[in-house]
Amino acid sequence: MGGRGSGRCSSYSGKAETSDSMPLDIRKIIRMGLLVPGSGFSWQWLVNDRQVAGISVRVDFDQGMVLSYRMKSTGEVVEQRVQTQTSACHLGGHRHWFTCPQCSKRVAVLYAPGRDFACRQCGGLGYVTQKEGAGDRASTKADKLRKRMGWEAGILNGDGSKPKGMHWKTYQRLKSSHDALVQVCLHDIGRKFGFLHKFPEV
Repeated sequence: MGGRGSGRCSSYSGKAETSDSMPLDIRKIIRMGLLVPGSGFSWQWLVNDRQVAGISVRVDFDQGMVLSYRMKSTGEVVEQRVQTQTSACHLGGHRHWFTCPQCSKRVAVLYAPGRDFACRQCGGLGYVTQKEGAGDRASTKADKLRKRMGWEAGILNGDGSKPKGMHWKTYQRLKSSHDALVQVCLHDIGRKFGFLHKFPEV
């Protein structure tokens, strides 16, 4: 039986975030072929390739599973039954969902900010991006473009060169988007530190 703790509160407020609350995604379970009635498996959460939490899962025959874990904070052994359901896809087949144990809402991901797993709303969780300012969001988007172009992460590391095999038109489009995002970041930095006049308006 794996052990797990509780979700970490964000430094921005007292509200915990989804990324800190052991997300259990049924889509990943399906992709790994683990949703087999009568079977069991272990699920782990890693940080820098080191396990920080884990649970044992037993898949029932009646559209559900039992989550077993030990609370690190109290040593309490918890067994929580979670129901699953399916919905038809437009192009055939079906999609699996969790049924939130608290509100019965159909969700793909459950979180454990405290003792039990539940959906994001019932757990009172917020996404990290909901707490980001315009500059933070622009920086995240810029880094995604930098990664696509093979550049070093971080807008302060300067621009790289055109990736081999990428069309010039595509490169110019990505670079233009990247440069616009950089300006948003610099504008936000200037606003926060009181030297906005040093950066061009966007």
